[in-house]
Amino acid sequence: MLLYIHGFESSPASLKAQQLQQFLAQHQAPAALLPQLPATMAAAKSMLDELIEQQPITAVMGSSLGGFWSHYVASRLAQQQRPARAVLINPAVAPQHWMPEHPIQRIHPCTHESYQLDAGDKQVLQQVEQQLDSSLELLILLQRGDEQLDYRQAQNFYQSQRMIVESGGDHSFVDFPRYLPAALEFLSVL
Repeated sequence: MLLYIHGFESSPASLKAQQLQQFLAQHQAPAALLPQLPATMAAAKSMLDELIEQQPITAVMGSSLGGFWSHYVASRLAQQQRPARAVLINPAVAPQHWMPEHPIQRIHPCTHESYQLDAGDKQVLQQVEQQLDSSLELLILLQRGDEQLDYRQAQNFYQSQRMIVESGGDHSFVDFPRYLPAALEFLSVL
């Protein structure tokens, strides 16, 4: 089963998630699992831990913060002797640095839920980062035009992994579907 993890304040209705589902349907492959992650980091981690225990996940793909979480899920699966590859699209590196020291109230733009981020979220992400396995087989897709994340952080952090770095593009990873055949083959989904 392929797990797709959306980015921060996104949803399974995101363009990449929908393009993935359409591609899988066109190729008569099983649909991906596309959960709506909770807004807080502790709740997101808890949901992913539950999915790891309850679902037969064999491959993971994620974008932005979802890329960070995808690396975490693949790491946890490897610890359980359930090897899984992951594709990370414009992944977040060290996202704990985005988290506030003091509580801030936010409204999730997709779910419209009101929630709070605080130092606890930062702590969860720090703990998760310590569990990332650098020996996994990952495919990293980066676009230099990413206006939200500095692609060079991911390029440096994942320098020993398979990587495609393109000029231009943006944080959404422009023209994502053209990489789906290679990404899904790498994940052994097709």
